[in-house]
Amino acid sequence: MVLGVPPHAPRLRSGWRHCPLSVLAAGVALCVLAGGGATAAATGAGDRQPLPVRIPAYVLKANYLHKFTPFTQWPASAFERSGGAFRLCIAGHDPMGEAIDRLAQGKRIGDRAIVIVRLASVGKDADCHVLFLGLSRTQTPQDMLALVAGKPVLTVADEALEAPGAVIQFVTVGGRLRFEIRPEAAQAQGLGLSSKLMALSVSRAGDGR
Repeated sequence: MVLGVPPHAPRLRSGWRHCPLSVLAAGVALCVLAGGGATAAATGAGDRQPLPVRIPAYVLKANYLHKFTPFTQWPASAFERSGGAFRLCIAGHDPMGEAIDRLAQGKRIGDRAIVIVRLASVGKDADCHVLFLGLSRTQTPQDMLALVAGKPVLTVADEALEAPGAVIQFVTVGGRLRFEIRPEAAQAQGLGLSSKLMALSVSRAGDGR
């Protein structure tokens, strides 16, 4: 099953489905994915120039997690145990709090409702489609990644972690929250990533890819 393949993308093999990319047109996340910025423009009465408004990092992270999904392809086997839901798991410290809950409320990925699952620790039976790796007192990022290795799980690591095996790693470049994508990790997890998303990846040095 494919979630979020662009409508005009080449047809994939049988067993995958398509989902439109109209989700990108929504508010803050459009600015985030298009420019990777941590600011938005606002104007007051009589103002000639837009005034920059800094978007909190936790809001940006919540939006990123939601917006990664239309550009990611999961195999049908990823949904055999999910009970029809799309499970976005947060392991360890949750820097997003209610922001991710509000974002997911009433939203769907394809025909599946988004369910936010908070995990004190990652287990071998973790049933996740997206797994956000936060700081943990009981598990290292390597521990978490080892428990979902080879499974169709989009792993996203917080910027404070050393998690070279994660598919996506948040990074701070020029004072702005961006993300680095590791295509070899996505392949190892059995996931496909859109070239549009890959084009927005940056390296830790801040160079575009």
